[in-house]
Amino acid sequence: MALPAPEDEPRRHPPPGHVARWKPSRAAGALAIVAATGLGLTGLSTADARVTDTAQPAQSAPLTDRASPGRPSTPAPTGWTLVWNDEFTGNALNRASWNVENDSTFGDGNQELACLLDRPENVSVADGLLTITARDEPSPIVCGGRDARFPDGRRYTSGMLTTKNKVDFEYGRFEIRARTPLAQGTSKGLWPAFWLRPSASKVGEVDILEAIGTGASDPFRANRVVQTIHYDYEPTFLQEGTDYDMLAGTTAGGFHDYALEWAPGSLIWFVDGVRTFERNTATTPWLDTAFVGRFFMRLNLAVGGSWPGSPDADTSFPASFQVDFVRVYQR
Repeated sequence: MALPAPEDEPRRHPPPGHVARWKPSRAAGALAIVAATGLGLTGLSTADARVTDTAQPAQSAPLTDRASPGRPSTPAPTGWTLVWNDEFTGNALNRASWNVENDSTFGDGNQELACLLDRPENVSVADGLLTITARDEPSPIVCGGRDARFPDGRRYTSGMLTTKNKVDFEYGRFEIRARTPLAQGTSKGLWPAFWLRPSASKVGEVDILEAIGTGASDPFRANRVVQTIHYDYEPTFLQEGTDYDMLAGTTAGGFHDYALEWAPGSLIWFVDGVRTFERNTATTPWLDTAFVGRFFMRLNLAVGGSWPGSPDADTSFPASFQVDFVRVYQR
């Protein structure tokens, strides 16, 4: 018998093809809507989340310019003031800001496979990077004392960090620079994410960065980023989101910037300064019901699950999700 779902269960995704899909126009630099199916997005049009070739990229440093220790070396985006950041300097995680799940089966509601552990093999800080590492263990690791799915231990381990009860905000620009382990063809079953959940309510989730790995026979999607909102997990309202194919590079080929600008009645996502998706109260009437109050941050690298599937023989372990910085700005 599977464990009951935790009180704050992670996101559930529909099969591929059930999000609003956007494809970059390399010629014009614009984004054109291709399809919006299965989400109940009645009346959806390019006006609902418009991105045009006149949209200005947010200010950011070159992707090869890693942040220096302490405060950021790059200026805040125009109109924003830095209010919190972690540049992951030194050799230890800042426990005043971050919690690390330990002996945790969080994700069982998604059929995920890893035991989440607070140990250097899975969560570490060094050389200016936070590294979350998924491992295929040489022998099963017993995950706490209540693991009904795998009482004899789990094959995979990984990590999850949250700022719950430590750092949270209502509104702002949330930004991460990161490199995923999702190399094409050798990353099946891997699922990195940076996302927000409410500090007090059970309603509302924003996925700023999600992506899933591929096996040898899968079509190319190493440049694909998924960005989504959820009202709840019933679902009372169907989730809304986008698949965005990066204009250059892949999520594993280097460090890329992923950001969300959240204001009353508005959510706008960016990848490398390109506006990729937008929701507002006209497109999503429940937006201000779900996204009000303070939200905290989560970072994790899931293994397996109903969306990415299980790792296969070609999946490369250990697999590392590396984070250069996390920053929060407000106006």
